Amino acid sequence: MRALARAARLSLLLFWGTALLSGLPQAVAGMERTGPLQEVPAITARPEWHRFNVLVWQFKTSVIEDIELYRQLGLKGFHIDRGYGRDDLVQFSLKEKAPYYVDHAADKGLLYLRGDDVAAVKGKRELVVRPHSLADPETLRRLKEHLSRNIRATKDGLVLAYAFDDEISLGHFTTPCDVDIHPASLTWFRGWLKQEYSDIGRLNEQWRTKLGSFEEVMPQGFEEVRKKVGKDRLSGWNLSPWIAFRHFMDFQFASVLSDLTRHANSLDAKTPAGFVGGQAPNPWGGYDYAMLARAVQWMEAYDLHGTNEILRSFWNQERRPRMQTFFSTRNQKLDSWFLWYYMLHGNQAVIAWPEGWFRTGEHDIAPHIVDLKKTFDEIQGPVSEVIVDPKSKFEADPIGIYYSHPSVQAGWAMDAIVHGKSWINRKGSIDDENQSMGILRKVWCKTLEDLGFQYDFISYLDVREGKSVLSKYKVIVLPKTTCLSAAEAEALRSFVEQGGTLVADYLCGVFDEHGRVGKAGALDDLFGVRRDDGAGYMNGKGLAEIDGEKYQSPFLERFTHYDGARRYKGIVVFERGTRNDSTASSSSDSPAVIIEKSAGKGKTFYLNLSPLEYWDPERRFSDYGESWRKITESILMQAGLRPRARVYENGNSPNMIECLFWKNGEKVYLGLVKNPTMGKEKTRIGKVQGITGEETEIRIEFQNEVELVDWGTKRSLGKGRVFRDRFRPWEGNLYQVTS
Repeated sequence: MRALARAARLSLLLFWGTALLSGLPQAVAGMERTGPLQEVPAITARPEWHRFNVLVWQFKTSVIEDIELYRQLGLKGFHIDRGYGRDDLVQFSLKEKAPYYVDHAADKGLLYLRGDDVAAVKGKRELVVRPHSLADPETLRRLKEHLSRNIRATKDGLVLAYAFDDEISLGHFTTPCDVDIHPASLTWFRGWLKQEYSDIGRLNEQWRTKLGSFEEVMPQGFEEVRKKVGKDRLSGWNLSPWIAFRHFMDFQFASVLSDLTRHANSLDAKTPAGFVGGQAPNPWGGYDYAMLARAVQWMEAYDLHGTNEILRSFWNQERRPRMQTFFSTRNQKLDSWFLWYYMLHGNQAVIAWPEGWFRTGEHDIAPHIVDLKKTFDEIQGPVSEVIVDPKSKFEADPIGIYYSHPSVQAGWAMDAIVHGKSWINRKGSIDDENQSMGILRKVWCKTLEDLGFQYDFISYLDVREGKSVLSKYKVIVLPKTTCLSAAEAEALRSFVEQGGTLVADYLCGVFDEHGRVGKAGALDDLFGVRRDDGAGYMNGKGLAEIDGEKYQSPFLERFTHYDGARRYKGIVVFERGTRNDSTASSSSDSPAVIIEKSAGKGKTFYLNLSPLEYWDPERRFSDYGESWRKITESILMQAGLRPRARVYENGNSPNMIECLFWKNGEKVYLGLVKNPTMGKEKTRIGKVQGITGEETEIRIEFQNEVELVDWGTKRSLGKGRVFRDRFRPWEGNLYQVTS
């Protein structure tokens, strides 16, 4: 009876969905319904936004009532919630010349589910209808109605940006849930599939189904797909039906945000629109950053799994504002470092959460906030102008790190295998600390930074659509890039043949872009590798590297399948059965490690190593880290790359000091800041000074002779190749560099 009732309900929903979309109501008429997703234009920041801003969220404080306390701290930026009926704050902004951003401009509860709606998208193994479906014209109508009311009420003040909502998601953050099978969403999905595949036969071949038409398609959720795949081998894996649905839902999410951005621009063409509380790249929630970067004009995304560097790369040529949320740790050094770190990384503001700041106990201003007065003054002062200026561009080395969202999806599936049917409990906070793809992405970032290099992320969508110029790179890194389309593979081949160096760590291209394992990897012949999947991975007993079920254990104790795995110079060998073919050479034969091959004018390196343990600072600054850096550095040197500047801390290198180059016209600036992974509160890690350590002496060595000026004090350090200066680990140094 239950099955019959469900079938009846579904039939009724499908009938409603067809009726809803048959006339294509006004709310969805202008929305992009099939790919590729077009990029919304950037909006140049208003002239008043020429320095870094601390914007105080109005929680347990009122900028109007507490303005004298704000002034004592050198603060005046704030936020307006929603906006309608808050003309007093708009007028206050104009009177005090105080900037603000508008949060929840599209209200709360539609893009961010709350209350009883959350229960509908948590703990579900079956396919789910999203409350307030983003495919439902009524949802779009309500979102735009809220936007219209709130933007009209706030646009005349010194408004920096509009945020639709906070911590938005298809479900609840990035907690697993297969949404959305609302009838309007299903109809949209089927039309999108028809555009993607054009012929039902092609879809049947990919999915291994026997459907008669696209109208018969029903998505497959992760639970259905999980039951069909093995726990210790990839052979035969076909994630296509699940990845197709997740990819579509990412597209739907981005398409809706793009539509809302354009609607906001129609109301105020001078102010960027976006959202706050962005999550890590993930199969769930809508967090494909290649799409999101096209859909909005600014973002406050939590710095998880490289979001800050990803957006920096995707938004560098036409800079779009990036922010972070600042939560005080009550440790002056940690708080000061946070503000310097994100300012020097190109964020234009922080949103400060002021809980416990004002009128607490016997103090009007909490002492730990008073201690930050000097930092607030410095980072909001003239020193930040050259970073915040939209004409300034981040100057990366010619190194690209590949961002492949299908690989994020496939990697998540591999991680979740250890959870069995309890995969629904792998909530976003667990994933943030245990997603192998996310941690690996950050390991590659830190490795390059430790060696004195910078990089850009490369969007898989741009490559797939022929929009990315790969020839500007000398080296491209493919971190666990398991999924590659034919177009991507061809572009990467061409890159190598024209002289580039291509580096993969492991499992490169074993899936196609839809998530189906092929007989050989898409680039196996280019790398000169032969695989024997039967030999397994790591210790041969499973696929998952970081066991999310051990999330409460210390980081290095979560690697379930490392015990008994083979290691090369201390680093885990991932593929036990991979060998080099006759066209390539390797550093180790059984299995092959660091497989090297010449191809055309370029070279390839297939490492067959997983450096995930580098994320632990004790590994990073040990013999393990030294071995990993030497492997990477050797490849970069063979590609002709040398760091523009090396920094030595008390004679030590690497030392957790990152070099950040910015360029404005012909002027070049170098920022130096501490660059930790874990253990931010430690004063020392081995020989390396931590954030909370002591002021130290640094030596900066450039490749060529330069003139160096401390940009904050305008103090000249002279001309030469080697310079000495003082460095406070809880702050940052910024220099102008003249060749």
